[in-house]
This record gives sequence, structure tokens and C-alpha cells, in this order.
Amino acid sequence: MEPESEEVLMTGKTRIVAVLALMAACGLLGLAQEVGVGAAAFLRRGVDARALGMGGAFVAVADGYSAIYWNPAGLARVLTPQLGGAYTDLFGAGIHHNFVAGAMPFFVVENEQTPSLHIGLGAGYTEMTTEVRATDPNGQPVGVIQYAERLAAIGVGVYLPGLGCLGGAAKVYSFLAPKIGVGGKDATAFGFGFDLGFLAPLAHSLWLGISAADVGDTRIEWHNTPTEPTDLVMGKYTAGMAFALNGFIVAADYVFQPMADNVVRVGAEYSLEFLALRAGAVKRLHGPLSFTAGAGIRTDGLQIDIAWVQNSEIKAEGAQDTIVLSAYLAVNSF
Repeated sequence: MEPESEEVLMTGKTRIVAVLALMAACGLLGLAQEVGVGAAAFLRRGVDARALGMGGAFVAVADGYSAIYWNPAGLARVLTPQLGGAYTDLFGAGIHHNFVAGAMPFFVVENEQTPSLHIGLGAGYTEMTTEVRATDPNGQPVGVIQYAERLAAIGVGVYLPGLGCLGGAAKVYSFLAPKIGVGGKDATAFGFGFDLGFLAPLAHSLWLGISAADVGDTRIEWHNTPTEPTDLVMGKYTAGMAFALNGFIVAADYVFQPMADNVVRVGAEYSLEFLALRAGAVKRLHGPLSFTAGAGIRTDGLQIDIAWVQNSEIKAEGAQDTIVLSAYLAVNSF
């Protein structure tokens, strides 16, 4: 699909920012090439203000409710039930990115003589929505629609003494473009994918993390469109390390993305009894350098976080830096 050929506008924002949204939504009108790549781009931008405040360098940290997103192996590190969520207005452009997830220990073997066995479970839901003005397959305007991409996942992580943590997640993608399908019906798309993860201690306070998202590429099949094309969510492979000691964490990730620019992420967190401060940087190998910062407050099992993510990607009127808000509750703290 050539975005320039479509009459698509985001309510109250510039044409350039609107086209950005549609470029990420490959096959929106069912007029795409037979197999498109780069689907679900906004769903993969990262979640949780804590992680994003650290530049997204989180694959070797992944120790909370958002582990199912960053590295499902981290579910085995969750020792208390957690429930949390995050909200983001990407670039301040009316591209809403929501996330809610939970994690809990499922089976724990405590043994004073040998390391413990841990099994953790998790589930998450990610959603991107934005309003666009669109046309039907015949080129007739249908007005403003709310385009949506959604992702639901369930996962498990297992800590094996002497090896580390292994994890996996099964995912279901669903896309919705109301009223612009054949006969004025909704155009929809679905796909099933899998993530794998690994976490292991290399030395005292030093962890290695590896994750493979959408292993083998996830196929998104469109329905009720003129050509019913297939889009691909390309595999994303991340390796990273994290050093944690006395409330201080420093982490670095390398993200390999076939057919896209690879990314280096670095970040740090310093936690006091009730306050955490964070900073990070993100560098695309052939793109700009951007910075992040964040903070969190914890009280009585409730943690509230905020992150600032610099916009160095989109140079267009109305495109701003991104603010991320999130919170989680440690359920058994009451």
C-alpha cells in the first residue's frame, strides 16, 4: 500500500503524522502487496515506564509484571503476584498505546540445601488505537474510523537450578479497520505467534538475557478485503546483560531485527527505599541517538512510574516527545 495514495488524516494532527500511523499498519485497506512486512510496529515499541525510562534495556532485568513482554523467562523471577498496566500517547499524536499484564508464582520448591525451583505464569494485553479518516475499497470516504491493533499473550517461566530461567509465550494478534472492508463491513486480520526467552546468572549480580520475539515471523492474515493479503510481524532477537547490586542496576541490550535497523539500548536505575531514578539511551545503528529518563515511587506494594522518551525519529509538526505512565500492585502485600 502506498500511503501517499490514500486520503488519510489523523483528527487534529498533521498529514505526516497520520501517514506514519498507517505505514505501521500494513494492509489497512487490504490493498497491500501479497506479503507485507513490518506489521504491528507500534505494538513492539516497548511497554512499562520503568523499562522505557531505562532506554528499554530490559531483556536481562525482566523481573516484574511486564516480563511477558520483554522476556518471558523473567516470569520465573516473579516471587509475588503482580498486576499492572501502562498508558502512552505516542509522539503526543493521538496514537494510544495501552498495556495491562499480570504475573504470579505458580510453583515454588524451597530447599535450604540446594537452589530453589520456580515456575511463574503471566498474561498480557497490548493495544494500539488511533483515529483516521479513511476511504473504502472503491475510494469512497467513510469518515473517521478507529483503527486498532491488539495483542494478547500468555506465558510461563521456569527457573532450573544450575541452568537459569527458560520461558515462552503464545500470542494472538488481531487488527480491526471498521467499515472499510468489502461491502462496507469491517476489515479484520489475525495471527498467532510465539516468543522464547532465557535468563541466567553469569556471576554475582550479573545476568545474561536473551529473547526471541515472533520466532519464525508471525503471519497476519487479512479478511474481508479485496485481496486479503498477508502481513508479517518479523522476528526480533535481543541479547543483553544487567548488573544489579545494592539498589543499582545498569543494563545494555542489542536488538537484531531482520529487514530493519538494529538497535543498541542502555540504561540504569538507582532505587532508594521508596524512590527510583532512571536514565537511558537508544541508538539505531543507522539512525539518530535518543535519550530517556524516568522515576518511580513505591508505597505499600503500589509502584507508580513515569518515563520521558525523546522523539528523535519524527520531525513533523505536532510530533512531540513521548510520556509513559504505568503502575503495578504487588497483590499479596495487603
